[in-house]
Amino acid sequence: MKTAVFTIHNHAEIAKVINYLNLNHAKAAVEGKPLVVKIKPKEYKRSNDQNALYWHWMTLWANHTGQTKDEASAHFKYVCLSKIYERDQVGEYPKTFATLRDLKKEKNPSYEQLRKFVSDKMSTTEASVKQFTEYLNDIHIWALANDAFYLEKPEDLMYVLEY
Repeated sequence: MKTAVFTIHNHAEIAKVINYLNLNHAKAAVEGKPLVVKIKPKEYKRSNDQNALYWHWMTLWANHTGQTKDEASAHFKYVCLSKIYERDQVGEYPKTFATLRDLKKEKNPSYEQLRKFVSDKMSTTEASVKQFTEYLNDIHIWALANDAFYLEKPEDLMYVLEY
């Protein structure tokens, strides 16, 4: 039996789930493989438009600072995204950040090299739409507050900064 995934947007779509269960539960039981039902809210990953704005801003920041886009991305992942991932307990990041803080406190000579490595390898794809929206807004605020640099917001992408 194939795995079935149902997204329920309204009450009428609940009937599809019930019909599937009615048609398949007996067969699954006979085969000794009872059905498992898992219900959870849908999690959205960042959108293509959020991604477009992000890389537009990384290009602007890179041109402003003389960095590459990837270096700009690593910088903002370190100063902005790491805080979101730690707060929201995303993956193994909180443990990694705690270890980095300990190394920094100990003035360990490996700290800076490890911090850069983690910033480079930290993945923005693990951010939800809400987290990535917050990340984009934090980047915009940070650039203005720390470098007086205004990251332009193209008119057609303005909506991605709202959640």
